[in-house]
Amino acid sequence: MDVLLFTFDSEYGAAATHSGMAGIVVDWEWHGKSLRQAGADTEISRGTDEDLARMRAAVKGRVICRVNNKPGTRIAEARRAVDLGADEIWLPMVRGVAEVEECLAAISGRAELGVLVETREALELGPHLSKLPVTGVFIGLHDLRLELQGAGLFDPLLNGAVDSFRASYSGRLGVAGLTHPDAGHPVPQRLLLAEMSRLRCVFGIARRSFRANVPPERIAQTLTAISAEMERLAARDEVEIEHDRARLREAVAQVSSADAACAS
Repeated sequence: MDVLLFTFDSEYGAAATHSGMAGIVVDWEWHGKSLRQAGADTEISRGTDEDLARMRAAVKGRVICRVNNKPGTRIAEARRAVDLGADEIWLPMVRGVAEVEECLAAISGRAELGVLVETREALELGPHLSKLPVTGVFIGLHDLRLELQGAGLFDPLLNGAVDSFRASYSGRLGVAGLTHPDAGHPVPQRLLLAEMSRLRCVFGIARRSFRANVPPERIAQTLTAISAEMERLAARDEVEIEHDRARLREAVAQVSSADAACAS
């Protein structure tokens, strides 16, 4: 399991890649996020050229930049990020394959391109994305939940939306956040790792919970623990897989019930 870390902290990023982190993501995406994620417990960043340049100078490993996906913006930002040393560009909120093809043409092989599936339209693009030279797809549960008007963050994992996409997409897939297998709130990380294994995910994102739970001196240990747990999960039989999925449903239902009680 490749773990990719979102951070602007170049010292933490350097420590993470030195400890085996697969890459660092510098986040430039902010257009429209405050409006579409209003009321959600999300992290909205306003990354700058300086943030990316500082990370590139500090990190010897892979550096990724998530850009804004707007006409007239995505191409300019993708090219600028490549000029500043990004190894890969992430294109969020994709609604059509033409956006992906446009970015691929713009960076012209100077960097790689990853796609974030966060819209109703993107859920239908699996067969097309399988044929394009993208590094992989990450399914963003926060935006996808809002797009599908779901009641809970993990609904797309349980209502068939992610399974349907996986059935149509044959490439590298990631979904949900990562931290130490013993951590995770309100849903235990081990149950999310079990779902990632079932979906044949090969990478995931470490964000606020990882940075909060894991000091620099414990990054290597945590990455090893994640890999060991994924290896264990890969050896499960069908009965164990369904048992873990039932436990995930129970955990999500408990969170939904608690949220409803707080709202009443």
